[in-house]
Amino acid sequence: MSLRAEVVAAARDMHRLGLVAASHGNVSAREADAVHITPTALPYEGMSDEDLVTLSLAGEVVAGHREPSSERRVHLAVYAARPDVSAIVHTHSVYATAWSFRGEPLDTGTDELQAAAGGPVRTAAEAPSGSNAIARAAVEALNGRRAALLARHGVIGVGDSPARALDVCAVVERQAQLAWLLGQAR
Repeated sequence: MSLRAEVVAAARDMHRLGLVAASHGNVSAREADAVHITPTALPYEGMSDEDLVTLSLAGEVVAGHREPSSERRVHLAVYAARPDVSAIVHTHSVYATAWSFRGEPLDTGTDELQAAAGGPVRTAAEAPSGSNAIARAAVEALNGRRAALLARHGVIGVGDSPARALDVCAVVERQAQLAWLLGQAR
């Protein structure tokens, strides 16, 4: 499967798993000096790899006929700060997004969260969607981790493939459900 096809598959799976509604959220993957990212406002069910937008690492559109995701600044900032990251998934999952309103780390103390995210999931400072400020906040919150909550917004997960980044987001959502059921964080 091509990397572009992996991005589309992760986007469809993100929707199928209920981690987003409608066309919210986004997926990207880095390939050499380019980033393939889902377009803005296109339903995932009918998306094909031809719908993806390819950006330079500086953010210029180099291929594609659609508007790139409005959160492209977050993706590009993470790739610039984290050479170890090859893919990014951004979801708006219900429990984790609700947890992000608390402004505190998600820390269930489970081995599952440690394995998936690398430790407690920090909440990035609140910033406007699509802005350079949210990009900076995401990079700071991700420092040394594979996941971060974006305050009042959602989840970002990173990995070495779109599928692995999606897995991180799915685990964070499950751990947020657990935290709400427990009624407390550690």
